[in-house]
Amino acid sequence: MTTKERKKVISYILLIVVVSVVLSVWGSRMDTSGIISFVQKMGAWGPLIFIVILIIPSVIAPLSGSPIFIAGYVLFGTKTVFYSYLAALIAAAIDFYISKRWGRPWVVKLVGEDDMSKVDSFIKGYGLSSLIFLRVFQGHILDFISYAYGLTNMRFAPYMVTTILGPIPWLLLWYFYIFPRVNNIGDFSLWFLITLIPLFVISWFYWKYKTRKKK
Repeated sequence: MTTKERKKVISYILLIVVVSVVLSVWGSRMDTSGIISFVQKMGAWGPLIFIVILIIPSVIAPLSGSPIFIAGYVLFGTKTVFYSYLAALIAAAIDFYISKRWGRPWVVKLVGEDDMSKVDSFIKGYGLSSLIFLRVFQGHILDFISYAYGLTNMRFAPYMVTTILGPIPWLLLWYFYIFPRVNNIGDFSLWFLITLIPLFVISWFYWKYKTRKKK
């Protein structure tokens, strides 16, 4: 790695740290009482309603799912990781189907003109190996990846199998190691930061490798 590349990696990591700290403070002060109250009123249907609500921001990409995640932590504790996983799988299938069925015009409507560049970047480097990497290391941009692969020639079966299996290592890590150490929203945000930095570094090297390989 050259000195210039090393400085770029360090600057991006510092940016992530700053943004994560801001999000941590913002998240701890976020008013999620409306979501919590609504889900609690659903009684036994609460988990199902929570999953449905959580799917929405993964289909309508400009919306933020952060308040819903935080509410889920308050409502369900460690079970939130499984509900979030199920919501992600359903959303990934819906996004893929929308892309296949109605094409780019509908993706633009749901993602927005400004974010279509992100979708297009995944289309350029698409393939099963890339999807495996993205599902393991880039779960936080599930919607863009899902819409992008729906616009490619990839079939639903390999796409969905990869989507199901890819997040499992992180699902197990959060459930068995991280969540037992989380006591409040601050802890949750801190662990999110700890896991985000290495993911970003790995992702940076991967796309650097992909770029060089194409030349």
